[in-house]
Amino acid sequence: MRKADDVTPWYYVVCNREGQKKSNEDDQLNARSGFSMKRRRLSKRCGCKAGISFKFFSEGRLAGYIIQEFSEPHNHYMVESEHQQYMAINRKLDDVHHKFILDCSKANIGPTLTFKVLKEILGGFDLVGCTVGDIRNASRDIKSYAHGFDVQMVLDDMAKKKEMSEAFTYHYEVNATNQLVALFWCDGLIKRNYHMFGDIVAFDSMYNTNRYCMIFTHFTGKDNHGMPVTFTAGLVCNEKTGAFAWLFRHFVECMGVAPKMNVTDQDLGMRSAIEEILVGTRH
Repeated sequence: MRKADDVTPWYYVVCNREGQKKSNEDDQLNARSGFSMKRRRLSKRCGCKAGISFKFFSEGRLAGYIIQEFSEPHNHYMVESEHQQYMAINRKLDDVHHKFILDCSKANIGPTLTFKVLKEILGGFDLVGCTVGDIRNASRDIKSYAHGFDVQMVLDDMAKKKEMSEAFTYHYEVNATNQLVALFWCDGLIKRNYHMFGDIVAFDSMYNTNRYCMIFTHFTGKDNHGMPVTFTAGLVCNEKTGAFAWLFRHFVECMGVAPKMNVTDQDLGMRSAIEEILVGTRH
């Protein structure tokens, strides 16, 4: 801008890449003249002529600015080629991305690690087609879409598994407000493993979810190689005797026979439920 008598008669708006980069010869000349050399900074100036100028005018009571000159074309790309992949117009998430993000979310893989895995699979950051923020927003949208319907989605999925295999078994219980309070499931392979290695069963409630405060429980044994094998699993809303008794009841009903020995921790609720349901089982 230019000023004269406290009035700005001219405003110039130019491209940030106008002018030319200072050459190394100028720096060397300044050094010989005794001037201290400034820290080198990367410059992308390329003599771009794009710009617009405004001229002040005053006619009677009217005063303001008019466009005196306007040059629109640039002599360079608005975005560097290596950065064009991050523009909103070039970023998109298709169905394959959403499916991969959903699978990673099921495996408790966060957005940052999901982005890195996509980069390794596709062969580079420029081939991913999105940013970490896009993945984070997509994961948020998926969770928001499933919120309130996720339990019904789980039950529908188990119903489909029941249609595909008669050996698949699941039971659930809801409270007076139609909220899920208990869930039990097992498939044909689990049942076969139990009848082969189910003499001694370890039962534990080891994980408490953060959102719904549902407690994950599992029945585990060991095969002939000493490796752990899961017999069945369930979710309960608390660690009281009634919840554990519900699990043990459906476990025996599903397997057809109670285990000979049951190993647990010193939980009083488990102890009371075992004494009530697993009468002939050594605890």
